[in-house]
Amino acid sequence: SSGSGTVAPGAPQRDGIYVQRLMLLLWNETIFSQIRHRLQQSAMKLVHSERNGEAFDSQLVIGVRESYVNLNTDSKDRLSIYKEHFETAYIEATQRHYEAHSSEFLSQNGILMYMDYAEEKMKEELERGLRYLEQGAGCDSQQRLLKTLVGVLVEHYMDQLVQECPGLIRSNQSKKLEVLFRLVDHVQKGVDPLLKALEEHIRTSGLDDMKACAETITTVSCKRIMDWGSWTG
Repeated sequence: SSGSGTVAPGAPQRDGIYVQRLMLLLWNETIFSQIRHRLQQSAMKLVHSERNGEAFDSQLVIGVRESYVNLNTDSKDRLSIYKEHFETAYIEATQRHYEAHSSEFLSQNGILMYMDYAEEKMKEELERGLRYLEQGAGCDSQQRLLKTLVGVLVEHYMDQLVQECPGLIRSNQSKKLEVLFRLVDHVQKGVDPLLKALEEHIRTSGLDDMKACAETITTVSCKRIMDWGSWTG
């Protein structure tokens, strides 16, 4: 009872959780909120350096990400601060990077080499995302990253990619076609124009073959008729 001074079961644990949340709240308000932006900018610069081939300790970026997750005081959404700040900054920086570099690569190397570039960069960035973005249940960071990569590397260039398809089919460049199909398959109904081009090629090729066969049949038949005529004559 309250008069006996007996501590209710579970009270120390509840008090400990309350104190911990209070300390985290005070830390966020007085210290972390003041340095959060600088930490975030530094982490994005390190990731940018890695994209440019520079080596660094990946734990530096992972540590910043974990600070956003661990210092969250929202019991309903433990990732709210991480999502609002770190995840958003990471994905926006990724988009800006490839908006600049993809167009530059395409203008310098052409669409055929660009297809390999786009596929390679998507794979590279998804692997990087597994290191630096929060994973696990209730977190869709990797899905958001993929959607952004598809938008900036594939959807933005869909017209040029689709236009290349008939030529690849005619020249029987199967490996390039495989890359093209894998890229546009990330886009909703993205494969449809490629399938139409393939159907058109099959139809046209079939007609051409039929015409060639008809000409051969006609030529042979005429020759036989002439031969028959000269024999009977």
